[in-house]
Amino acid sequence: MRARLLVAGMALAFVSMALFLERFAPAEGSFFARLLGAEIVHLIAHSLLYGTLAVALCRWWFTPAAFEGTRRARALRALGAAACFVAIAGAQELTQALARGRLPGSEELFDLLVDGTAACVGLIVWSRVERRRWAVARALGALLHPGAIGPLGVFALTWSATRDAGVALRWTVWSVVAVLPVAALWLVGLRRGWFSDHDLSVRRERPAFLAAALVAAGAFAWGVYASHAPDVVRGFALAGLVASALVTAATVAGLKVSGHAAVPVGVVALLEGTSHRGLWPFAVTALAVSWARVHEGRHTTREVAAGWSIAAMSGVLARQVL
Repeated sequence: MRARLLVAGMALAFVSMALFLERFAPAEGSFFARLLGAEIVHLIAHSLLYGTLAVALCRWWFTPAAFEGTRRARALRALGAAACFVAIAGAQELTQALARGRLPGSEELFDLLVDGTAACVGLIVWSRVERRRWAVARALGALLHPGAIGPLGVFALTWSATRDAGVALRWTVWSVVAVLPVAALWLVGLRRGWFSDHDLSVRRERPAFLAAALVAAGAFAWGVYASHAPDVVRGFALAGLVASALVTAATVAGLKVSGHAAVPVGVVALLEGTSHRGLWPFAVTALAVSWARVHEGRHTTREVAAGWSIAAMSGVLARQVL
C-alpha cells in the first residue's frame, strides 16, 4: 500500500512540477533560469526522478509473493508496471507541451527516451536491493535487444544530422528491411534446432549466422552508396559492415562478442559527431545492457568489453572516412 501511495504521490508531483515550472518560470537571465536551462541539469534531473519512479513501481508491482506466481502472471505485472511508467512520463510531457501552447514533439520524445533509460538504471538498483539480479538482467536483455535499439539508433543518427523526420524514418525502415533475411534465418534456425536458444549462446552456432549478417551488412552498404544517401547513412552503413566483419572474425577466433553491448556503443560513437545531447540515452543503455548480459550469465566481462571496443572502433573509423 505504501509503495502504491508513493507512486501516486510521485505522479502528482511530476505533473504539478512541470506545470509550475512552465507557468511560473524564473526571470530570464537569473541564476535559477540558467540552472534550469542547463542541459546537464535537465538530463540528470530526469534520470534521478524517473530512476526513482522505476524503483517505486517495482516495489509496488513485484512483492516477494509476486515471484511465486506463474510466468504469465509475472509478465502481466511487468506490463502493468511499464504501462504505469509510460502513463506518468507521458502525462508530464503532455502537460509541459500543452503549457507551452503546442502538441508534444521531438523534445518530449527525447525526454521519454531519457526517462526510459533512467528506468533501466532504477531496475538495476532495485534488483541489487531485492536480490533479483538474474530476473532483472533477463528482462533488460530482452528489452534492450539489438533488434529494438538498432532501429532507434538509426533514426536518432539520421534525424540528428538531417533534422528531417521523414528522411530518418525512411532510412530506418530500409535498415530494418536489410536485416529481415537475417531475422528469418534466426527464426528458422530456432524452429529447426540449428540454434540452442534465442541468444545463440553456444559459440559454435554463431559463425554461420554472423556470416549471413555480414552479407546483409555488405548489401545494405552497397545499396546506400549506390543511391547517394546522406553522409550519416553512409556512416552507419560502413560502421555496421566493419563491425560485422570484426565480430565474425573474433567469433571464429574463439571470442563470443556481445552484440547487445556493441549496438548502443556504436550509436554513441557515431552520434558524437552530430549530437552530444543524444549520446545520453544510448550511453546509459550501453551500460545497463552490459550489466545485464554479464549478470544473466550470457557473456563474460571480456566479451562485453570486446563488443564495446569493436563498436567504438568501427564508429570512429566510419566518421574519419566520411
